[in-house]
Amino acid sequence: MKTTLRTNSIIKILGRLVLVESLMLLIPLAVCLIYGESDWFGFAVAVVASAVVGGVVELLTRRVTTAIRGREGFIITAFVWVVFSLFGVIPFMLSANPIGFTDAVFEVISGFTTTGASMIVDVEAQSHGILFWRAFTQWVGGLGIIFFMLAVLPEFNKAVGISMFNAEATGMTHGKLHPRIRQTALSIWGVYCLLSLVSIILLWIGPMNLFDSVCQTFAAVATGGFSTHNAGISYWNSDYVFVVLTVVMFIAGLNFMLLYSTYKNGIRELLRNNVFKSFAGVVFVAYLLFVLSALIDGVPLSINRLVVYPLFHVISAVTSTGFSISEVEGWGSFVLFMTIVLMICGACTGSTSGGIKVDRFMVLGRNFINEIKRTVFPKHVYVVRLNGSELQSSLVSRVSAFVTLYTLTIVISSAFITLFGYSMIDAIFMVASCIGCNGLGYGATGVEGSFAYLPDAVKWLLVFVMLVGRLELFTFLVLFLPSFWRR
Repeated sequence: MKTTLRTNSIIKILGRLVLVESLMLLIPLAVCLIYGESDWFGFAVAVVASAVVGGVVELLTRRVTTAIRGREGFIITAFVWVVFSLFGVIPFMLSANPIGFTDAVFEVISGFTTTGASMIVDVEAQSHGILFWRAFTQWVGGLGIIFFMLAVLPEFNKAVGISMFNAEATGMTHGKLHPRIRQTALSIWGVYCLLSLVSIILLWIGPMNLFDSVCQTFAAVATGGFSTHNAGISYWNSDYVFVVLTVVMFIAGLNFMLLYSTYKNGIRELLRNNVFKSFAGVVFVAYLLFVLSALIDGVPLSINRLVVYPLFHVISAVTSTGFSISEVEGWGSFVLFMTIVLMICGACTGSTSGGIKVDRFMVLGRNFINEIKRTVFPKHVYVVRLNGSELQSSLVSRVSAFVTLYTLTIVISSAFITLFGYSMIDAIFMVASCIGCNGLGYGATGVEGSFAYLPDAVKWLLVFVMLVGRLELFTFLVLFLPSFWRR
């Protein structure tokens, strides 16, 4: 049975979301005015443009209902990232140090998807307004644009909200803390804001000023990685900053529903969670391997190189934050290999991080063991459990399909990039970095290079890869199925 696509409802909802973006753009506009910077004009144009477009759409669709089904939810969730970016590029293109359309799209998509790969070579030449907008796009995109709207727009507390929440939320299953979806969104945003506030205060009482502490916090809590200085976090040359951000990134790599449950029920809720224990184990083992590799490579011994830097780099990589330390490139090939592995691994589902996620690897591992057992005892019944819950076979199959598709995307995209003369290592690193919403650079995109120097064709491919990675493949790729549109 064919069902008609509710195009008018899709347009109406996207129009309202654009109106919300116009309000968001007022904040960096105010930052420019506070610092007396001329870039306020670019933000003003973006505010007017988004307000006019959103207002016209609202006027033309005033009699249209917002009742949608799952299919419309997928379309809205995928398209809102593109629509937001079309208005978000305006300040970059009209700034005192403007960048072209391709670079501006890459920059704003990198922000909203919390990738943190940048087209801006000289960050310190940018205005405070532009730097704040980069950081703010990450913070909003951390939990997701749709999830942000669920908290601020009461009308989404219906089936429309549930459809879009399920399409955007990362992970294998999408539970709710409360019966009403908006209550769930508000609870998780409460944890998110609390973590952000604590981080800002801790960094502010250290060597950072208020502006830098806000921007670095937005990057760390959203596991994004944009910084306000060319040297990144190394600019402050402070172990205190490294330690604070390491803790913040680690917490941001945990499932925020689990964090809320821990806040309500105590630390035991966290400590008995198998995914948390596995994630902590991944971080600990990776840290030990990094230290061992550094020692074998003859890296000079110091408390920084043995404790602070390796742990910071491991957590930055596995949580997809992408904060980098320049000297890591000199730690040897094994560290490079482990960094790629951590970028692909990711942290926990339901967090702000990218990658495949620890939860999925746990499911895969247990399913592999079951298949080996089934070879010997074919008549036995085997199930995969996660945190004591039995997973349906269809969910296990979906996890396997996700990991396969994720790997294929890296392979195919990397092969395409090598056509432009880049080495396989450089190609794999930049694709793994973008699909995992990580933003770390190496080689052609590292200390001696930049994502800004890539050919436009590669930039557009990586934009696509970032979107696919942020929406966890299925939500975005389903739009390319002819059968999806024929229903």
